[in-house]
Amino acid sequence: MIYLLHGDDDFTMGETVASMKDKVGLPDLRDVNVTEMDGGAVGLNELAAVSGAVPFLADKRLIIVRGLLARFERRRTRQSSQQTPKLGEWAGLADRLAEVPPTTDLVFMEGAVSASNPLFKALGKIATARRFALPNQRQVAGWITNRARASNIAIDQRAVAALADAVGNDLRMIVSELEKLDLYRSGQTIRREDVEELVSYVRDASIFAAVDAILEGRSGAALDMAHRLLQGGAAPTYLLFMLARQVRLLILAKELKSEGVPGGELGGRLGVSGYPLRKTLDQEKAFTTERLVETHRKLLEADLSVKSTGADDRMVIDLLIAQLSSA
Repeated sequence: MIYLLHGDDDFTMGETVASMKDKVGLPDLRDVNVTEMDGGAVGLNELAAVSGAVPFLADKRLIIVRGLLARFERRRTRQSSQQTPKLGEWAGLADRLAEVPPTTDLVFMEGAVSASNPLFKALGKIATARRFALPNQRQVAGWITNRARASNIAIDQRAVAALADAVGNDLRMIVSELEKLDLYRSGQTIRREDVEELVSYVRDASIFAAVDAILEGRSGAALDMAHRLLQGGAAPTYLLFMLARQVRLLILAKELKSEGVPGGELGGRLGVSGYPLRKTLDQEKAFTTERLVETHRKLLEADLSVKSTGADDRMVIDLLIAQLSSA
């Protein structure tokens, strides 16, 4: 069988492939019958040769190819509009895969793939395709509830809401925190208080939520969160620093995308991953470069006012939020 697994939910996709590995023969012989290949470097002849081999003392072989289709995504360059790489030797992929024996399961693992990807179109005709999509923020609580139930972990709904708000849709982190909380509670029901005590994301969530509200122009929520942070002892300079950090990430993300850097490389270039990365890439679409530069200038002015003029901290923050919201 040939499978095409794609989408931005790499966690669930990874669990699916791990389950497929577990079904390949006896554990002692599994490494012999499971082959993983780098799609960015593999050639068609090499893939065909490996896929055509028979299993060793087992009923099945599993071949996993990661990132092959990413080579044929359209890329934008400074000099031209979007360009689609030529298939070259891979134009004959469908014909070569017809030679794959029934004892081989061939799995293509990809991130988000566009419908215009030529290899995606070719594989779609011969492969069993499945898209793995991350839950949106409104769906995260339901995902946590279902995951906890499947893992026999007891958690009340207030704790579910707190975990969803703190971690977002970083599924790998959610599972890690659920396991840690279950161990802490020794099998008893996880409460909201447990989440607030143990999950480090919760302690930092308020500052990130305030930054998001300010940059997204939600002035009422932004003012309320900023005031609570200041009343709780947060320094105004810390809030300004976190705002400036996010604006710099947005500027860098926009620059990298304009240079045609593939989506799979953006996290490494930006130095963020998981939910913070997805949030940054979503926000970047809402800003022009000019607006980001102007926002950064206003942040520098606010920081200078706080540090050198003796201006009232809350007044400076309130004025900054008003200016950014009106923009």
